Amino acid sequence: MERQNMDSAIAFAALNPAEITLIADTATATGIPSSATLEGTGLSPAALLQGKCRTSMQQHVTALSNAVGLTGDRLMALRAGSRAHLTAFGIVGYALWSSATLREALTVAREYAPLLNLKCGPTLSVEGGTAILRFIEPSGLSIDETEFSVEFELVKVLTFLRDLQIPHFQPSCVRLLSSCAEHHSRAGTLLGCNDVGKDTVAQIRFDAAWLDHSLSQANPRTHRACLEACDQLLETQSTHVDLASSVRSILANASTAIPTLPEVASTLCMSARTLRRRLDLMNTSYSQLLEDVRKTLAIRYVASTGLTTEVIAEKLGYSDAANFSHAFKRWTGQAPRQYRATSVAKVAVPRAAPVAVPHAAQRFELLQTAA
Repeated sequence: MERQNMDSAIAFAALNPAEITLIADTATATGIPSSATLEGTGLSPAALLQGKCRTSMQQHVTALSNAVGLTGDRLMALRAGSRAHLTAFGIVGYALWSSATLREALTVAREYAPLLNLKCGPTLSVEGGTAILRFIEPSGLSIDETEFSVEFELVKVLTFLRDLQIPHFQPSCVRLLSSCAEHHSRAGTLLGCNDVGKDTVAQIRFDAAWLDHSLSQANPRTHRACLEACDQLLETQSTHVDLASSVRSILANASTAIPTLPEVASTLCMSARTLRRRLDLMNTSYSQLLEDVRKTLAIRYVASTGLTTEVIAEKLGYSDAANFSHAFKRWTGQAPRQYRATSVAKVAVPRAAPVAVPHAAQRFELLQTAA
C-alpha cells in the first residue's frame, strides 16, 4: 500500500499547547531543561504554563525533534504521546469519555479533531472483522520528523482508546513507519503490544467487535452538554485557523516574488498592523509563517524534484543559493544535495500526492468498508 500524505502547509496554527507541554515535561524527566526542548519554537516555559497560547504544527515538530535529539532516546515521541490522556484536552475529552460506544467516541473525534490536536488522521476502516486506524503522513517534513510526528499521534490515539476503559481492550498489532527492528521491539514493550512492525502506512489494528462495545461510563446527558460546548469552542477556533491558513496559502501560492506582510494584509483586506496583532494573539507571526512555508516548499522541492539549489533559492525568495543552503541545513541538518540523496535512498515506494484539506476537522475521516 502506498504511503498517504497530508499537506502540513495547510495551517495547524491553533493547536492546544498541552501536547508541547507534555513533550517538554517528558524530556525534563530525563534532565533536559524545558527551555532547551523549546528552543526554536518561539515559546517559553512560562507561556506554556499559562496555557493560553495557541501553537502551530511546526512548533510541535520542533519541540518533538529537540526532545528526541537532546535525550538521544528514539522512543521519546512514543513516551510523550503516551502521556496525552483525554483529560489533557478538556471538554472534548469528556465528550469522548461519555460516549455510548467506541464507535461513537471515534465519531466525536472525527467531528472535533481540531480540539484534540489530531494532525495525522486517523481514518477508520473495518476489514474482515478487524478495525484499522491508519495515520496519514504530514507532508513537508523531513523523514525523521515525519516518523516522530506520526508515532506521537499513533500512541496518543492508542492512549485515548485505553482511557475509555474497555475491559481487556488490546490492539492486535501496531505498524510504524520506521524500518528498525530494534525500535519495533522496544516500542512493543512500551506500548504493551506483542506485534509491532513496519508498514508504509502507520496503523493500529484491533478486533472490530470492540467498536460497538458499550462504555460503562457513558452518560447521554453529559455527552450532549459536552458536544454543545465543543461546538462553541470549534467555532471560535476556526477563526484563528482560517487566518493562519489564509496567510500560508497566500505565501505558498505566490506566482512571482513572495509577498511582504503589507501585501498579504492588503490581500486579506486589513491593515498590516491588524494582521500583525491578530497573528501575535495566535502566538505566531508573518515571519514564522513565512519560515514554515519556505521549509515546507524547500523540502518538497529538494525531495521530489530535480530543481537546482539556485532555482529553488530564487523561488523561495533567497538572495542566493548559499543563503538557501544555510537555511536548509538549519532546518534538516543536511545540505540540499545530501538530503536529496538520502531521500532517494530511504523512500522505497512513491508517496501519494499531498491532499490539501482546508480545515483540520476534515483531516479525520471515519470510513467503514465491508470486508
